[in-house]
Amino acid sequence: MQGFSNIDQEPNYGSFSEPFPRESEGFSKEDPIDRSNQEDQNTKDELLKKISVLNLLQQVATAANEANDVESVLQFSVDRICAIADWKLGLVCLVLEESEKPEYSSISFFREETFLKEFRNLLRTRSKKEESILSERVRSGRKPILLENFPSYLKGELKELSRKAGIEAAIGIPILVKENLVGVLEFYSGNKATDPSFFEAVSHISSQIGRVFERRDAENHLKTSGEQLRALSARLQEVREEERLLVAREVHDELGQLLTVLKIDLTLLKNNFQKSKGSDSKLVSELLSMIKVADSGIESVQRIATELRPLILEDLGLLEGIEWYAKDFEKRTGIRCEIKIPAGILFLEKDPSIALFRIFQEALTNAARHSKASSIHVSCLEEGQFLILKIQDNGIGIDPKKMNQSKSLGLIGMRERAVVLGGEVSITGGSEKGTSVIVKIPISNRNKEDFP
Repeated sequence: MQGFSNIDQEPNYGSFSEPFPRESEGFSKEDPIDRSNQEDQNTKDELLKKISVLNLLQQVATAANEANDVESVLQFSVDRICAIADWKLGLVCLVLEESEKPEYSSISFFREETFLKEFRNLLRTRSKKEESILSERVRSGRKPILLENFPSYLKGELKELSRKAGIEAAIGIPILVKENLVGVLEFYSGNKATDPSFFEAVSHISSQIGRVFERRDAENHLKTSGEQLRALSARLQEVREEERLLVAREVHDELGQLLTVLKIDLTLLKNNFQKSKGSDSKLVSELLSMIKVADSGIESVQRIATELRPLILEDLGLLEGIEWYAKDFEKRTGIRCEIKIPAGILFLEKDPSIALFRIFQEALTNAARHSKASSIHVSCLEEGQFLILKIQDNGIGIDPKKMNQSKSLGLIGMRERAVVLGGEVSITGGSEKGTSVIVKIPISNRNKEDFP
């Protein structure tokens, strides 16, 4: 297994399934020196076993922290447990979302023995119809179990194969996440006795694996929540743009027309008064003043409607919308804007066009508020399968600490708009080096009907 090769090279301290060392036949029980030597050897063997338990726990804990997925931790744990304990077979049952009962996964450890393979295959085949004895008992009791003389619990072909495979005992260990069973570790041993301390160690290992499951579930929940929030944000942006378009049209068409009619009527009234011989100059002056107010109102309506949703963006496309906004921005702020975009490169569909335009607007607004720049350079090009829009100013730069702050809503909004398109926004800058905003979106979002 990749990532744990250094752990696999730990020294082998012996098998936990082996019986405890016995006195050698050549020594006399009455000899105190021989008895003392034998006791020292037993103590040494016992100490080595405990060291192996600690090493195994450390190895699994390291694997749980370093592994990228639950399956690799399970495979590593089963391999190490069976290798150290000298157990014949290790299987992993997992509880799938659509089922409450554990089902055998592809994760396993087994020796290259014919009857053992047949026993394993038959276990898996039978599990499609009925739950294994180990998993069933673990699921009902929610605690580890040890079945000695395991073949006596079986029937028919499975019983015969277990004996031929030399299986004497079976161990079932639950994997729990907050009292919920998510899996079962099954081990099959060729020895009748199992060291209780190692049995306890394997139980602790299952607890560590349970925490890996818990972490995976938390990560999945966080990912799902993020996707839901992103989808909600995209929907809110869409609704916002629809409302902007509706309000812009109502303001431009309804209010703009009313003000235009009012100006025409005032102008006709003024002309009629001026033609009459007894016209009041004061009244004519007031009518002229009212006409100026109407003109100011018409200009305000046009400005508000344009800020809500530039109609040029709807009618002529993104390139013209960017050029128009850059000229208007230069007029309002005094910051020179240089646009270099090849003709025909920005024929995009409606949603990508709006998103890119809003990112462009936000970038220029930020430059006007914070950069103290005197010029801004805007360029666009195709690079592989991506369309790249770059906005570069010559201002004081941006503090890297502010790029990912939760208060930087404008920057967050820019990134979210790009992510919805399957792209990204990168912002770079340093002290007195200006700020660069690079928007990268897949070219597949372009309107293919505009091209031959």
